[in-house]
Amino acid sequence: MQKNHNQVAIADLDIVNPYFRTREAKDALSLKGIKVISPEGKMAYADLPLILPEIKGLIQNIDYHLILDVGGDDVGTVVLGNFKSSIQDLNYEMLMVVNSYRPFTQSIPQIEQMVQEIENSSRLKINGIVSNPNLGGQTDEKIIKQGHILIKQASKKLNLPIKFICIDGRFSQKIKQENFKESIFYIKRFMHLPWN
Repeated sequence: MQKNHNQVAIADLDIVNPYFRTREAKDALSLKGIKVISPEGKMAYADLPLILPEIKGLIQNIDYHLILDVGGDDVGTVVLGNFKSSIQDLNYEMLMVVNSYRPFTQSIPQIEQMVQEIENSSRLKINGIVSNPNLGGQTDEKIIKQGHILIKQASKKLNLPIKFICIDGRFSQKIKQENFKESIFYIKRFMHLPWN
């Protein structure tokens, strides 16, 4: 991602999930030259008003490619709604990452409802889907391929393109681009949780 832009920043707006927050990978991302916007020091787990002015500045800074990580539900998108007036006239891309094995996105109606809730709370339109079918450490090729089928069906029903499918890099020799119509983005985990 950074190779295509002068400067890249990611702002952690996920106030709900204590396990998969961008701020937990701050050091690893910083080593890659990616600026992570989150509260510092003793305030690292504080609420978001501390970082809102810095985020607004980065939205308006054309030298940055800014990623806003709002978490896995519509709560973080309420915060995103605070920036609607700054974002809506930009050439923004709002992607919904869908894991068809997570609660609330295990069926087409659930995915449709999540899209509606996110758009309503953020007051911005989702314009693409990232397919991310996985069961963490229990993921295998079959889980990826079966989970992706549901996401493709939801994509068609919602008339939203799948921008790419995320696949753990450990499958890069087994699952090749020719297995999917969509582009593959092989990911590498930086965070390892105790139960994985």
